[in-house]
Amino acid sequence: MHALYVPESEDGVRLSSLAACSHLVKAGMEPIMALITRDENRIALQSSLLGAVSMGIKNILCSAGRHQTLTSSGSAKGVYDLDPIQLLQMSKDVSADLILGVDTNPFAEPVELNVMVLKKAIKAGAGFVITQPVFDIDKFNSWMDAVRKDGIQKDIAIVASVLPIASAEQAASYSERYDIPDEVIKNAGSLLAVETISSLKKIEGVRGVHIMGEDFELASQVIKSGGVSRS
Repeated sequence: MHALYVPESEDGVRLSSLAACSHLVKAGMEPIMALITRDENRIALQSSLLGAVSMGIKNILCSAGRHQTLTSSGSAKGVYDLDPIQLLQMSKDVSADLILGVDTNPFAEPVELNVMVLKKAIKAGAGFVITQPVFDIDKFNSWMDAVRKDGIQKDIAIVASVLPIASAEQAASYSERYDIPDEVIKNAGSLLAVETISSLKKIEGVRGVHIMGEDFELASQVIKSGGVSRS
């Protein structure tokens, strides 16, 4: 199965995830709507959920979002009335038919805390998790070891993100936001993303790959070369 994840506005103003997902549903596609606690209080979040259900949007990713000080809208005020776990619980109460997910950073320390939060998310109703982009397979494998130790991969679909990068310069700019080893920066190119997908496919417990980024032509090349087929 393939789906299109639609992030919420972070850097600059863009169409809301709710509106974009409604257009995708009308086009016969399967969207994943982002619902973040940074910008809305519980009343607005619940209204967005009801709106999504009314439009036939079934997949919701509950997230805190990037803190506004880390975006180009740094002067905006965050809300954070709920945390993602509370948002999951509220979403489940709004409709039992929703497929709920969360995001996670497998490279954050301590790993034990990351795994504990993931367990709470599963208990609150999360059925899938989308990770931050994977550039270091060894570190990701260490996180997966911790996940498998508790059998978490049996209760939630782990979707590993891959961010195609065209050049070392682009990799260096992304390194301010993501955990990118120096060796990866030096050898950046579309082939690296294809190799990462190949490695992720071999990891026990990984159920899918999320191709992210705004370079759609590069992403398309990686999808074709990486053997990401429809199933």
